[in-house]
Amino acid sequence: MNASATSDFPSEKPQPNPTYNAIYNLPTIENTTERGRLDFQHTALRIALGSLYAGRDFVKATLAPKKEGPPPRVLDVGTGSGIWAESMAREFPHAQVLGVDLTLVTPDSNTPPNCQFGYLDANDGFTGLGGSFDVIHMRSVGGGIRDHIRLVRDVARVLKPGGVFLWGAGDMNLYSENYEQWPRVEEGQEGWCAMHAIFTQVRDEFLKQGRDTHGLNEFKTLLDDSEYFTFRGQEDAFCPIGPWKDGANLALHPVSFGDAETCFVATDTPETAWKQVGELFALNVGRMAQSLGSLLVQSGRDKETIDRWLATAKEEIETCNPKTQALFRHMWAVRTEAEWTPSATEAAEAP
Repeated sequence: MNASATSDFPSEKPQPNPTYNAIYNLPTIENTTERGRLDFQHTALRIALGSLYAGRDFVKATLAPKKEGPPPRVLDVGTGSGIWAESMAREFPHAQVLGVDLTLVTPDSNTPPNCQFGYLDANDGFTGLGGSFDVIHMRSVGGGIRDHIRLVRDVARVLKPGGVFLWGAGDMNLYSENYEQWPRVEEGQEGWCAMHAIFTQVRDEFLKQGRDTHGLNEFKTLLDDSEYFTFRGQEDAFCPIGPWKDGANLALHPVSFGDAETCFVATDTPETAWKQVGELFALNVGRMAQSLGSLLVQSGRDKETIDRWLATAKEEIETCNPKTQALFRHMWAVRTEAEWTPSATEAAEAP
């Protein structure tokens, strides 16, 4: 497969607005600062997870080389800079990896020959990509999705029976060094945190706009309620914001599997690696806070207040005071044998 070819994709049209999208409000990768932020986030999560993906046994079994039949196919929705797709293509050189997003990624000399990119809005479905997939991956795309119920159905439509759906999302709440959700208090009160205030204000704005945000627990419910998926597990990555985390701060985190089975696994990331995760997440959250602050001002929030919060958040990140963590939850589900059938709405929309 030619890395620069995009003929398999339904559209190569450019973004009408290359920096912001009407639904996905963060900058796209044509903003070099945002591209760097996404790469920082990817690298930190890879270290924290100890892998490119959760559900490792499921993914490796699904993508194992086969003696007969077509090569396995991987779809990365919301590919961002393309770093996850390219990394998967290197780990599974026998697979075909497609990365799609609102902005087309331009392959370079480091792009593996089995990795391809194209333009796609996830709200339009995936049938135009041709054929079906063995693994479909999405992370940090929830803010750009109009209807999460429809999204789960669209994924089921093009995922092969037995295929793996990987979903990752960050919590809009921050957490303390003791893994407790940061309290929501007014500015000036004890326990107030500027970073947390910015994130929760953005979430409030989304809810005010009627946005379908679907939090971490709600998305699991969508998978549980779908006849097309069997939920198989989830893994939480608590990423320190700043290089303050060491071995003394490690704790046992629950990892849940199907049929309500739960086990607790210790985070075994070395202390030096946690320092790196913290440094990367300080960059990630610092840049994201700037983008979110701009969104709040555009939404009518007082600019002087937001500027003050951003300055305080910058100081919080630089001094690691308070010590905060971001939670990223990774879920995996397996496609059942149930035959996909259109809903009444989907049937009416069909040409």
